[in-house]
Amino acid sequence: MLLLVRIGKSAFFKKQLPGVAIRRPIIRRHIFQAMSPVTTISSAPSPDHNNKQLQNGSATISSKATANGGTLSNQPEDAQADERPNKKAKKDFDDNGKVATTKAKIVSTDEISECGARLRNGDLVAFPTETVYGLGCHAMNDTAIPKVFQAKERPLNDPLIVHVLDADDACKLWKDDTHQALLCLTKAFWPGPLTLVAKAKPHVPDIVMANTGYVACRSPSHNIARKLLKEARVPIAGPSANKFGHVSPTSAQHVYDDLKYEDVWILDSPEEACNVGVESTVAKLISDDKKIMVLRQGAVAAEEMQLCLHDAGFTDYTVLSKSKATVADHVATVAPGQMLRHYSPNIPSYMISASLVGAELCAKSKAKLQRAVVIDYGSKLVHWKEMSLQYRDLSPSKSPDDAAKAVFDTLRWAEKVENAELILFPIIDEGTTDGLLLALQDRLTRAASGEQIDTLI
Repeated sequence: MLLLVRIGKSAFFKKQLPGVAIRRPIIRRHIFQAMSPVTTISSAPSPDHNNKQLQNGSATISSKATANGGTLSNQPEDAQADERPNKKAKKDFDDNGKVATTKAKIVSTDEISECGARLRNGDLVAFPTETVYGLGCHAMNDTAIPKVFQAKERPLNDPLIVHVLDADDACKLWKDDTHQALLCLTKAFWPGPLTLVAKAKPHVPDIVMANTGYVACRSPSHNIARKLLKEARVPIAGPSANKFGHVSPTSAQHVYDDLKYEDVWILDSPEEACNVGVESTVAKLISDDKKIMVLRQGAVAAEEMQLCLHDAGFTDYTVLSKSKATVADHVATVAPGQMLRHYSPNIPSYMISASLVGAELCAKSKAKLQRAVVIDYGSKLVHWKEMSLQYRDLSPSKSPDDAAKAVFDTLRWAEKVENAELILFPIIDEGTTDGLLLALQDRLTRAASGEQIDTLI
């Protein structure tokens, strides 16, 4: 078994962890608090590994092929391309060194009944929602759930969101004494991009909840997602349909690019998919303290939830937003999207400090910029457009809606730009309370692993 140890942006391999050398990156600083080294355990799955509950922290059920078909091996850091898939690989291989076999297939909505049957039978189906594409499985099936973790190479301490048709279905999963404040929020925001976390009933599988005892539920509004739920006739556990840590998918092709070697059907959407563009807001009910804690930013803002509760008579409830502190990668969480490195392109990505945005660039910095893809917002970096390798503005007019819809597709575009060595983007408006802007900043921050640079050299 190999342990992949990553500190900051550096990755290297050890047989054990008696001592770890640290490679110094270019000058940078983390804007999040309390970082811990990351330990990811990767090995070919065994029968008892798939069924093992979360007992060893960040154990990951790994598939036979990574996002590009390659697997982790005992190679130096540079050969591993910063722990991300090697986009320049000519062929894709499985653990035995053989050319990997494509298993996934994109299907039309004409086969949605068959997709529902697949879910009932314990197989995987990727489906569009109003946020991002989800990788669905039968949420109550102990055989089906590990397949999601294996296909995504997702650590067992990262829980899954359970998709349901309505609040009645969610109440079958939440404990009976947690309903009233939650039902107020579901009435206002469901179906839609809000996930609610509460204490679970005993029959909810531990693996769905990362052994925390809390289950996250959401009712999607996208027409195809709702049709699939009706056809499946079971709750659907569905994280984003990509390799863990990679950029979230907003099209069937994105899903296929990441999961083509997995046994998954991918529902294509003849209508607009992912019109929100970023994952749902996640909020946890803390009933004893009468608090709602926003754990992940999305389209539904904390202020909107507070107003909803107040108007419904829950004046003693307070909605709070989690601070910028993140959890260590080996810690079990009650909601996904809590780890610092997430939504990441397969080449190094950085946020640009305010001082660097307005700085006069020296010759070496300009040369570095010629090898960089710049992703802008509100034309903050437009003066770098002609000097960069490629440039794209998520929204020159500073529209949160437009930027959120474009962000993941743009990050995937940027990582494929030929000869690109790094991706740069500005810090989005600070001090905002807009849900989508907060979500956009959160996704870009995690895409950069929280790293902000003050110089290009």
